[in-house]
Amino acid sequence: MVLDIHKESFLLERYPQTKDNNLRAWSNAELMALDYVKDYDSKTIHTFNDRFGVWSCVLNKLDVRVIITHASQQKAIVQNLERNSLDSKVSFLDPLEDYKRVDLALIKTPKSLELFELFLYNIHRSAHENTEVICCFMTKHFSKSMLEIAELYFETTEQTKAWKKARLLILKKPKKDILAKELVNRIEFDGNLFLQYYGVFSSSRIDIGTKFFLENINIKNTETRVLDLACGNGVIGYVVTEQNPEAEVTFIDDFSLAIESAKINLNNKKAVFICSDTIIDLKGKEFDVVLSNPPFHFEFENNIEVSLSLFEMVCDCLKKEGRFVLVANKHLNYKTHLSKIFNSVEVIKENKKFMIYECLK
Repeated sequence: MVLDIHKESFLLERYPQTKDNNLRAWSNAELMALDYVKDYDSKTIHTFNDRFGVWSCVLNKLDVRVIITHASQQKAIVQNLERNSLDSKVSFLDPLEDYKRVDLALIKTPKSLELFELFLYNIHRSAHENTEVICCFMTKHFSKSMLEIAELYFETTEQTKAWKKARLLILKKPKKDILAKELVNRIEFDGNLFLQYYGVFSSSRIDIGTKFFLENINIKNTETRVLDLACGNGVIGYVVTEQNPEAEVTFIDDFSLAIESAKINLNNKKAVFICSDTIIDLKGKEFDVVLSNPPFHFEFENNIEVSLSLFEMVCDCLKKEGRFVLVANKHLNYKTHLSKIFNSVEVIKENKKFMIYECLK
């Protein structure tokens, strides 16, 4: 799709690709933020949650530092920069690292308000008296909690009028003497304590789908090569290592803070950690079993396309007669899709809300 803005045209596509023609690689909220900062031509700009690279492309001539939270995000940005013959050697930063100095920050407010706070906390650590933060969002996604979090770190919080159902929240004057804070949740489950960074799925407890899954999976002694797909904080893989201490678990997730959380929780286990949106590089690894509670949300969108593409890749990295075991909401009707890929698909357990599928290669 072509975006015409500031007398320039940009060809922008989503990654992963989607068959839904109604989904664009930018939102009106992001365009509103771009219009607000169009005269900021001499400051370093830090961008947050630029998922497909609209800011990276339009602001490419400026000194832009992109905070990357997802492997798919970095791929999308690089692809769109190259698609528009722009310099793809962008400064990509990890969300947990020191930003050193933040003059101007653009935030597309994420669905997770905990992640929003993590962004603001780390911006504040690198802020000075003239730092300005522009938060953009679609009006329907605004909540009072968003404003309350912003007020923890900035003296001035101003909302703009709405434009095409979007709005900006302008933050100025960083507060002084903010106490250091560890942006980590502590979750007790089955006698164990799990840690996870703000923004990782299900912040206060192990989600009910994963809990149901863990209550009903059994790892065989012969299953020593295990993949925890879309691992989150790593609790599924952790339980595997408890059931079979000989198992080596590979943890993979698109979200960098999930991988960092899993590293903490599996510190003394035989484990491999990969931050990636795909498992294509694991083709031929011949895992004995792949376990997953796959996501079907993409920020505020419900979208199973990513999960369906992962299912096809799973088959390629399983050994002959290997197992793929996953839990999913009943309404997603995954059996129809899984049956096109695997030789055998059975529902081995279900309750009112979830199904556990066992798929054999």
